[in-house]
Amino acid sequence: MVKSMVNVTYTWEKESISANGAEQVNLLIEWGYGAIRKRKGNLILKTAGCDLQLQFIPENGVSLLKVEGVRLGFKRSEDGDRMVIHCGDVRRGNYRQAALTFSVPAHSSGRHTIGLMEWSWRKPSQEKRTLVRSDQIYINYTHHLGLLSVPPHPMVEKYIKLNETSMIVKKALRMYEKGDHERGAFILNRQADELLIRAARTDDMDYLKEAELLLAIRNKWNGTFGSNHYHSSKVLFDQSDSVVNV
Repeated sequence: MVKSMVNVTYTWEKESISANGAEQVNLLIEWGYGAIRKRKGNLILKTAGCDLQLQFIPENGVSLLKVEGVRLGFKRSEDGDRMVIHCGDVRRGNYRQAALTFSVPAHSSGRHTIGLMEWSWRKPSQEKRTLVRSDQIYINYTHHLGLLSVPPHPMVEKYIKLNETSMIVKKALRMYEKGDHERGAFILNRQADELLIRAARTDDMDYLKEAELLLAIRNKWNGTFGSNHYHSSKVLFDQSDSVVNV
């Protein structure tokens, strides 16, 4: 098993899942190389590897449903379909994240393999692709209700929730473009309200900032698309400072 070059951490949203299987299991992956180098007060991000790819080779019955954060592609092999995730170039000290969603079959209680993660890249001056790391991924199956009721990992839950923003904004924009300004504003308000609730429960300012962004977009589009009659009664920030161009 290869473990070198690229630093990777894997974090399940839930450490234990039902032994009956699950239609959706989320895994957060963070990867990068080395530490940020400083020179004369400036950050120097040196390319360590080009076109980093993560190839997922699943166990029987396991399916990779989607990836949030990077591009997704398929590669056929003699022993079946393998999922190839394109992660871009790797620069020293620059760490990135992606959330992978799996469907997993039923299993007996205990620790079982989900699949193999193989990382490869090209050195900046070379064309040959090199395997730089491989990891076997496991998850714990259980019937224990106490383990199954453990809350999701906050870091994974946060990444997935915040990553919804772009999809929500695109959906709302379609409503505004069709002239349904009230529906568009409702979509943005609903997501903002969910983020505000999470911010209050977790005391995490990132949720608040994301909610403010959505409300700023709503206010901007209400003016841009000529629908100024629909506004939330909540004013959480100075619009002149917070409105962004979208």
